[in-house]
Amino acid sequence: MGIIITIANNKGGVGKTTLTCNLAHALTLKGGRALVIDTDSQCNSTSLLTGGNISFQNSLYDILTSRDLIVKKAIIESSIKKIDLLPNISDTAVLEYDLSQNLPENYSILRSKIRDYAKETYQYILIDTPPNLGYFSLSSLFAADFCIVPISAGSAYSIEGLLRVLAIIEKIQEDGNQDLRFLRLLVNNIDRRTAMGRVIVSELEDNFKGKMFETHIPRSTVFEQAEYTKSTVFGNHATTYGAKAYRELATELKQILGSPE
Repeated sequence: MGIIITIANNKGGVGKTTLTCNLAHALTLKGGRALVIDTDSQCNSTSLLTGGNISFQNSLYDILTSRDLIVKKAIIESSIKKIDLLPNISDTAVLEYDLSQNLPENYSILRSKIRDYAKETYQYILIDTPPNLGYFSLSSLFAADFCIVPISAGSAYSIEGLLRVLAIIEKIQEDGNQDLRFLRLLVNNIDRRTAMGRVIVSELEDNFKGKMFETHIPRSTVFEQAEYTKSTVFGNHATTYGAKAYRELATELKQILGSPE
């Protein structure tokens, strides 16, 4: 059975999409298949993993609005070998109001639609979420086994987002997803040459010892360059420190979780 991991933080600019797509690629390079689910109506994971030119007929929007459409019919092959994608479209944003009317029951819609098929078909399922803790982020947590919280080492406000996500995870465990566990926080965009970077990492290590990935993702322009060309860092930048960090992160993740069947 595969493992569903939601990438979440209550703040934008912490690198959720970069983490989702690059970690998925790094995991598949070590064997197995991955599914990326894009629940953010900005559709950045969809754009990156389709290379901007793979068309699709169905999306998360259709899964959420159709009683009969099964998730398999909306999943497509991405532009990266061994990574499939449940794409999203911007129109999904208009669903949030209606889906937020019958809670907490409606938080389970995504779980009921994707969980069984995804876990039976893929080793790793990574869910990219919006930069908030609204309906789509919360329903993604209801669907998941684990949550990774990325924080930017360049911003003290990231820690506030982390604390809010941890509180939400506890509430979701009580309200309907006992499977959910906080996996680790990931220090992203780290530049140890700056005083702010060193201070934030030191503070995190003091407060979250044992709850952080030992691997940190460095600040690097290669991630922006890769995203500009609609690819991961393993495309034209596979020998860089950024790619090395994601290989190490995938190794660490597999050691923590064990290898799913």
